[in-house]
Amino acid sequence: MSIVIGITGGVGCGKSAVLDVLKNNYDAAVIEADRVGHIVIEPNGTAYDKVVNIFGTDILDNGDTDKPFINRKALADIVFKDKEKLTLLNSIIHPSVKEYIKLFIYSEEAKGTKYIVVEAALLIEAGYRDICDIFWYIRTNKDIRIKRLMENRKYSLEKINSIMNNQLSDKEFIEGTDYIIENNSGYEELAEEIDKKLKLLP
Repeated sequence: MSIVIGITGGVGCGKSAVLDVLKNNYDAAVIEADRVGHIVIEPNGTAYDKVVNIFGTDILDNGDTDKPFINRKALADIVFKDKEKLTLLNSIIHPSVKEYIKLFIYSEEAKGTKYIVVEAALLIEAGYRDICDIFWYIRTNKDIRIKRLMENRKYSLEKINSIMNNQLSDKEFIEGTDYIIENNSGYEELAEEIDKKLKLLP
């Protein structure tokens, strides 16, 4: 029987490291909502037309095709400065993302995969309770998150604060999830923490 684990947490909390542990140590099937979000706004994606209709052709890359690609950076620059526009974009993209993920889960369940992992920053807000058996919150100290984002993604402090301000608070993450995975140390400590949480599952 498959167990579907929903993984969430704020930007820079190290969700990708958690996914690596689950893939490498437990052969988990992993799907990332952010990557699916890129797929659904590709020219043939289910959310493409709606996004272009609302945000305009200025977000499109120049191209000779009838449907040029959406420039994700241009789109991100718009929505992360305006909470209402971010909410609007999410309301367009997330239903398409959720349907895509549902199909992935059905496929893995049919194969008999034990652990199916859905990673999404908006796991709680987008209503993934109906497709996940359990929610994990990856929690990391804010100063560590900032350091990671500045070093690994070359984000400015202004950009980091802008993104963090548009995400749930620590209290909201805790209230909306079932277990906390602390990720303030190294890879081995994280792996041990994950192993403990998996042993709590039915």
